[in-house]
Amino acid sequence: MPAKRKRRSDRNHAIYEIRCTATKQVYIGITVIRGRAVKKSIRKRWVQHLYDARGRKEVAFKHALHRAIVRHGEESFVHRVLTVVRGKEEAHLIELKMIRRRKPALNVEGTASKRKATKRVSR
Repeated sequence: MPAKRKRRSDRNHAIYEIRCTATKQVYIGITVIRGRAVKKSIRKRWVQHLYDARGRKEVAFKHALHRAIVRHGEESFVHRVLTVVRGKEEAHLIELKMIRRRKPALNVEGTASKRKATKRVSR
């Protein structure tokens, strides 16, 4: 019986932008890409954002993106891939740099993964 393959630890990640067409406000996020399906992975992450915005109030009202979805409706948002990066750590560092450079209105800096990455990013 052949040995079981070790799972890759350097999977591709997509850094994406969600833009509110009503206010022109932007959110920058990251998601892991399943296989080669970049667009499908982004759509799946968008559905998770919608679920959080519609669902649990304690989650929805903590995040500016979710409040904007509730306020303007999901049809007021478009999303696109900004870049694809191999490796989780590298992807989070690039996402954080993009957030700091662009200063998107719908991002809330300070989540656990962002705090860890902050220590490794030079300002």
